[in-house]
Amino acid sequence: MPAPTQPLLCALLRGEGPPWPADPPNIQAFLRDARYHGIPRARAEKRAEELLDFVQLSERRKAEIDTLSSGMVRRLLIARGLINDPRLMVLDEPTVGLDPQARHLLWDRLRELKRRNVTLLITTHYMEEAAELCDRVAIMDRGRILVTGAPADLIRDQIGEEVIEIVPDASGRAAVEAALAGFPVRIEKTGTKWYLYCRDCPRAVSALMEGGYRDVRRRSAMLEDVFLKLTGRDLVE
Repeated sequence: MPAPTQPLLCALLRGEGPPWPADPPNIQAFLRDARYHGIPRARAEKRAEELLDFVQLSERRKAEIDTLSSGMVRRLLIARGLINDPRLMVLDEPTVGLDPQARHLLWDRLRELKRRNVTLLITTHYMEEAAELCDRVAIMDRGRILVTGAPADLIRDQIGEEVIEIVPDASGRAAVEAALAGFPVRIEKTGTKWYLYCRDCPRAVSALMEGGYRDVRRRSAMLEDVFLKLTGRDLVE
């Protein structure tokens, strides 16, 4: 990879925004980026049009930068990072601060890049994002890698298929513990909410119901459960 390419690629895709005043989504910005990589003007112009269409900004190609939403600016930066057709993209918090619609549109574009055999290296605090986009994840805490693997494998091995959430009051806590006595269940108590991790959640729910406790939420296990199990729930500044 030529020396100028790597820092430019990384800088363009930082989630908190560009490290220089952002340009409007016009061809001139792409042509300037293309010169870093020695791309001929005619090829760069064609590539720029393709990329604006890819990130769904063709209709805004004459817009001023301050009229674009945060999601549009993020998509524009990704398009500019693709001008030299890289095989590797480094994305630091790519969807931080975006609304759900913009986040899902950006995820869709990133999944399309994966289908085109572009390798994505992503850092994110959004576990849903990691589960959506990554074939393998590494969960880190205080600079140490705690575990690596495919998201589905980590969820299955560390948590199981489901999690039970309950919010027992003072009088209900004893009933919950009595109902689950003898069950292979791990109970995590965090403030008012309890998390029950078990391999046979339907039986655990039935036991709670039979024991008189009915305010139960049963849900699928998530990558966030793995992260919190391994790193703890205490706030780290």
